[in-house]
Amino acid sequence: MWNSDKGFTLLEVLATLVIWMVIASVLLPGLVKMSQERKGFFLEQQARFILTLELENIRSQDDVFQETTSYKDGNVYTITLKEETVPPLLCVSYIDYQLLEKERCVYVRYP
Repeated sequence: MWNSDKGFTLLEVLATLVIWMVIASVLLPGLVKMSQERKGFFLEQQARFILTLELENIRSQDDVFQETTSYKDGNVYTITLKEETVPPLLCVSYIDYQLLEKERCVYVRYP
């Protein structure tokens, strides 16, 4: 009567689950790291975009630059102008995905 039944034994099912758990435990840290690096790339792109916009504002206006703070997608970007260098540096600083402060700068050349 039992010989005509087809299916998996409990041991085969458990062995398959163990194999899948080992595969998942090997792949999961890599997937988490890729996700974090992608967030870091997005933060850097946002910083570049903010820097480009502010640079265009400085070039098009004759106003005196004031330090500003921008909030984009829950992140804080601080924009400063360092005039002690020649030519002056426009910098944007932000906190990246590793909780380190990053800064991107570009030279300001007035037309």
